[in-house]
Amino acid sequence: MIRKNTSRLIALCVLAPLFNIKMNAQTTITTVQPNPDSSEGPWSVYLKGFVQADAMIDFQEMGSKDGFSAPSIKSPQENSTTSYFSVRQSQLGVGIKQPNAENGISAYVEIDFFGPNGTTAPRFRKGYIEWKNILVGQTWSNFSDIDIFPNIFDFAGPNGTMFIRTLQVRYSAALSKKQELSLSLEDPAQRSVRLPDSLNWKSKAVIPSFTGMYRYGGDRDYIKVGGIISPISYQTGDIASTSAKTQTTMGFAGMVSGKLYTGNLNNFRLQSSYGKGYSNYNIVLSGEQYDAVPDLQNNKLKTLNLFNILGIYEHWWSPKWSSVAYYSYSQFGKDDLIPKNMLQNFQNAGLNIVYQPYKRFRMGIEGNYGKSKSFDNKTTEGFRIQCSTAFSF
Repeated sequence: MIRKNTSRLIALCVLAPLFNIKMNAQTTITTVQPNPDSSEGPWSVYLKGFVQADAMIDFQEMGSKDGFSAPSIKSPQENSTTSYFSVRQSQLGVGIKQPNAENGISAYVEIDFFGPNGTTAPRFRKGYIEWKNILVGQTWSNFSDIDIFPNIFDFAGPNGTMFIRTLQVRYSAALSKKQELSLSLEDPAQRSVRLPDSLNWKSKAVIPSFTGMYRYGGDRDYIKVGGIISPISYQTGDIASTSAKTQTTMGFAGMVSGKLYTGNLNNFRLQSSYGKGYSNYNIVLSGEQYDAVPDLQNNKLKTLNLFNILGIYEHWWSPKWSSVAYYSYSQFGKDDLIPKNMLQNFQNAGLNIVYQPYKRFRMGIEGNYGKSKSFDNKTTEGFRIQCSTAFSF
């Protein structure tokens, strides 16, 4: 049965392979002209997104299906082969803006199809309003760099990246033709800590995170340097009595990221980050309780150190053929308070080939490898082959 499924998947790879890159295409639906007596200019309503079909085969049981995640590889090692087909990565967004207006007002809403329990029900991804230099709503965190996401198939990408969508208020300003600064206050509920099972501790959203990001460069080559201060608030003691106490411990981190072209199309992309109590901003650690662990002797939470580094190389063989190779490594700092079954480090690598016969249509095949190690020295590793096809609009 496994051989039949594998043969069927390989055949489907040939007929229906992918892409999952940052989509720049958009289609204007209509232009609305306001009342002639109004001083407002015309409003443009546009649609953007893509339809993507994926066929995957895993050679080890994984908890994450639609995005390769090394921390989700099942332990102990089973070497179980399974196939998986999905259209859940498909995305749809609708926006409205005044292209030539001085006040620069726009709004955008986006969904994908990651419904609960493996369904394809719509899921809210983004929703924000922009006015001049101010953004309010949910989109990628300011402590992210979506521009380094390469031309790959996998939904998660290199596991060490800082990619998360969060509610925020952001201010951005151009300092010069090549310099830009952005500051944000982000959702205080964007924390994930491990609380003691035997005590009535409770995580609380009190103080928002503060981020700053500086960008230097042009549309192609650039470097970004950023930082985040992430207060983690929680309540200890008996919550139902007067002994309850709200405490706050500080998380913080720095990040450097950039892109360098060699020739017209080939480029290198790099990112590294280090700090404490910020793991929830990592693309594969969100909700995994690695921001802080309980220190019962001192009746408080203690933030965990995390280091991430990744490198990406994108090469174009011809105007229609390209490949991406990347490697990512993440390491937690040692601490006696960390449970032995928690991750000590994880890594993953990917390699693909993409064929793009038309501007909006791509297909290809990708291999992903991941390995993780816990503090009790147990290791697991997994491999995935993914074939996909996608059409953007």
